[in-house]
Amino acid sequence: MKNKLIELYCTICQCNDSRFREELQRQSSNNCPKFTDEELITVYLWGKRQQLLTRKAIYNYTKSHLFGWFPSLPSYQAFCRRLNRIAGAFRALSEIWLEAIQARSEDSHCYAVDSCPIMLARRSNSTGAKVGKPLCNKCYNATRKEWYHGVKLHAFVMLRPGKLPIPCAFQISQASLCDLWAAKQIDLDCAPVVNGKLFADRAYTDAAWKATLRDNRAIELITPRKKKPTDTLSSGDCFNSSVASSRQPIESFFNWLQIKSAIQSASCVRSLSGLFFLIFSSLVFCLFLLLFYY
Repeated sequence: MKNKLIELYCTICQCNDSRFREELQRQSSNNCPKFTDEELITVYLWGKRQQLLTRKAIYNYTKSHLFGWFPSLPSYQAFCRRLNRIAGAFRALSEIWLEAIQARSEDSHCYAVDSCPIMLARRSNSTGAKVGKPLCNKCYNATRKEWYHGVKLHAFVMLRPGKLPIPCAFQISQASLCDLWAAKQIDLDCAPVVNGKLFADRAYTDAAWKATLRDNRAIELITPRKKKPTDTLSSGDCFNSSVASSRQPIESFFNWLQIKSAIQSASCVRSLSGLFFLIFSSLVFCLFLLLFYY
């Protein structure tokens, strides 16, 4: 266990990517704190690894079990304040580790796209919710059959037989934004999404986008189709069942993301910076698991 903690700390300290280092720069007299930002990121991710889902639980665990390793641990208030301040560092780290995972993974040429809600307020509490505006807004979730106030996390993933999918690209949007429009905005130039099949649900059915994917990236978009009068009962059902089965791993990925990081449950978020920290720190933690454990 100690070896894994040391490996995590060394990996963060040795990350010299300019995207990460720029987010850790301080323009103040306190530019070299005793408890470094690298240590802060390490103890947070390690606390998550111990299945601790709240900042308070992670702080208390660090103070009780790792204080000999991190004797300069600040107060709980400073701990939380500094976590929000380095949300950009978590975002940069998620990009860097995502690229590392993609570089070591063999392309299966089978992909899926979908979204999941990140809820700051649910049901009746969503009516007057104002946290996170202007990014957050109110929307109806058809799967859960409830209204919520928050955002959506959109993901392109690469499917792997018998394993969790590998993320290729993420996008955050307002909760009310159509899944298809958000998918069109995702920058796939930096992701290995090319020459294959893309499985999606009916929300992504669009002839123009399908043609664009086919012509520009050699990707065949496959979505469930409405039954035609000429279709037999078995042929239509079999095709739609096949598409649903092929895109099931992305549903499993979102479920795994929620179990490991509780990313969809954001009722404790009180600011836009806190929301960004929740999202990017959750993505970094799950990429950390994929990079070191899966």
